[in-house]
Amino acid sequence: MTTRWERQREALEELKAILTEKHQDVELVLVEGHRDVEAIKKLGAFMPVDVSSHIGKTEHDIATDLSSKTREILILTDFDEEGRSKAKRLSKLLEAEGVQVRSEVRQKFGRLMGVLGVKTIESLDDIWDDLSLRQSIIKPQFVRNKKQSKNRK
Repeated sequence: MTTRWERQREALEELKAILTEKHQDVELVLVEGHRDVEAIKKLGAFMPVDVSSHIGKTEHDIATDLSSKTREILILTDFDEEGRSKAKRLSKLLEAEGVQVRSEVRQKFGRLMGVLGVKTIESLDDIWDDLSLRQSIIKPQFVRNKKQSKNRK
């Protein structure tokens, strides 16, 4: 039986895999804020990450600007009501500009965040730190117990 910690670790590893798979044609990840950028980068995103809220620019302006730079995009706004609404609006605007929006990847990302029990992208930073800390504490204990078992044989 897997523990909650193991399920969270597996979900986080899957999120990392989504962001680091180079076979995806995603050229840009679009997030809401600068702390979201940090969280996505910490998970190992290989593609550029940009913020969807530029001061003085409308969402239409942002979509127009992005359409001149990218053909395929992943929108990772938060998975709360406001973030989902923003993702829908941006998706429509970007698709109207000819940009392919990877909605299926966003949906998978959202399901995995549900396993982690978070709705905001920036929360992934804390989850990553917490799980990394737990792993560094648990792993040495596991190794020590394994060595003790071998010595008893």
